[in-house]
Amino acid sequence: MSRLTAFLFVVLLTLSGCVDPATDPNRDPDADAGTISPFMAGPIRLRHLDAINALRAERGLQPLQMSAELIAAAETHARDIANQQRAWNYGSDASSPQKRADRAGFGGEVRGENVAETFKTDIYVLREWLRGGTSRQSILDPNATHIGLGWYQEPNGKLWWVQVIGSRAVAVPMTTAQLQ
Repeated sequence: MSRLTAFLFVVLLTLSGCVDPATDPNRDPDADAGTISPFMAGPIRLRHLDAINALRAERGLQPLQMSAELIAAAETHARDIANQQRAWNYGSDASSPQKRADRAGFGGEVRGENVAETFKTDIYVLREWLRGGTSRQSILDPNATHIGLGWYQEPNGKLWWVQVIGSRAVAVPMTTAQLQ
């Protein structure tokens, strides 16, 4: 009987290592994000979008759609602010959030851009952005239609998060491959 117990313990221990910590629903959102692999990009963005759309639905607001162009603008700015070592909305080339979205091909208006520097997960950062001020206003903007989430992770694990909220009259559907 003890061999069976030991065997089951080893199997359970092995299977517990198969859970993706970034998508584990029991994961503490205040936990460190750890290393984010390229394979986790889609699930992180979808989880982020679902959380925001749930909040918007509670307030009777239309859901946001993920935008490949806003993702590109967010990722570019995340790398830039990491290089600057400063979480702010100004590009090293003096670009604005709107200018970066235009460069990425977004045919609409940027309603807000939220930035953060942390070792924490996207859900932790979202909670911080929702605490108030202009970050919360842009996330809950009734005129917003699209969102992009990007990040840059330094070798030491520090993350530079950028969320871009935009408004575009004509919806352009995204494919699953564009979420990656």
